Amino acid sequence: MDEVFGKDNFLNEIIWNYSGGRIGHNFFGRKHDNIYWYAKKYGNQTFNYDDVRQEYAASTLARNKYKNNGSDDRVLDYKPNEEGKFPEDVWNISIINPFAKERVDYPTQKPEKLLEEVIKAASNPGDLVFDCFMGSGTTQTVAMKLGRRFIGADINLGSIQTTTKRLLCEIQRHNGDYHCGFEVYNVNNYDFFRNPVEAKELLKEALGIQTYEGETAYDGELDGYMVKIMPTNRIATKADLEDLKANIPYKTWEKRKEENPNSVVEKIMIVCMGHEADLKASLEQDLSAYKLEIKIVDILRDKSDLQFKREAEAVVKKEDGKLIIKEFYPMNLLQKLSVQKESVDEWRQLVESVFIDWNFDGETMRPVVCDIPDKNNYVVGEYDIPESAGRIKVKITDLLSESLEVEV
Repeated sequence: MDEVFGKDNFLNEIIWNYSGGRIGHNFFGRKHDNIYWYAKKYGNQTFNYDDVRQEYAASTLARNKYKNNGSDDRVLDYKPNEEGKFPEDVWNISIINPFAKERVDYPTQKPEKLLEEVIKAASNPGDLVFDCFMGSGTTQTVAMKLGRRFIGADINLGSIQTTTKRLLCEIQRHNGDYHCGFEVYNVNNYDFFRNPVEAKELLKEALGIQTYEGETAYDGELDGYMVKIMPTNRIATKADLEDLKANIPYKTWEKRKEENPNSVVEKIMIVCMGHEADLKASLEQDLSAYKLEIKIVDILRDKSDLQFKREAEAVVKKEDGKLIIKEFYPMNLLQKLSVQKESVDEWRQLVESVFIDWNFDGETMRPVVCDIPDKNNYVVGEYDIPESAGRIKVKITDLLSESLEVEV
């Protein structure tokens, strides 16, 4: 945080104090978490003092309630809340109890009250709230309730699905009182990157790389180049080159250099999903004792047309005032299950959810139908079309959480 915002923009360390923490027999009970508050520019931060509704414990409040008679000017314009408390950097907020309605059984879930304090204090209605490790979607849910716009991101697919369902159920529960919609985006082939081992194999297949067996510095060969595939879930950095440099057959290179001093010792192809600008220059400098031909292949930029997965197929019809999903074949899921679509007797067993927007505006999907069955049931598959329906958009999500969107 110091590196991103600067040490001078540190505002507070807030202690979130709670009951039910970890109790130990040979150490002090762990009953708090730490929250760090930074500003983009110190002194220019949003701080909604009046919206911070911290409370005294009931016993303290009864014993010593603050009486504000206007005579205390020590805090200038700052006044305590109606319970006589000034905002402090220790927050007493309970963790989620096992029977709370907000519980979604996500391991890192935080209480909505905690995020409500943060969002109210540090943003205004209409502001944009971003949580880049959103987990169970508490930040997004509270931001929606408080009239803020929001962005959430997470590399964990379970997080994406949990948050999506949570937001849709919240909107449905309040009969559309929250006048907002949201979209789920797959950034940089996220579905492809989430399994690095599978991604590397798919890359070899898509590019036509001849695989090398056994211990070697390379992952294969392509068009005379020795191929090294960088990590598939992030951009390649100079640090990622260390493994390659450590395993290069230097004895072989020395022999080639000795036999043909003016010839290229090795042709190397680096395959990556984005990379630092000086990646090639760094490798050339580190191996400057040898004459090399180095080529960087950036899948996201140079090979963005590569197809790593097969699109799902569906048949959606309007018949007798109903919207009917007649067929749905998630091809990637079937491939993983080694099942042909002709062998599928019940397509609904492959579906996790169906969302329908009866009046799609062409940009943001605002589903009215949210068919999310429990694990013992299937989606309905047939839905009554309201008289007010216009342009209909259907989103079908399979058990791999890959979605197909169809307009009717």
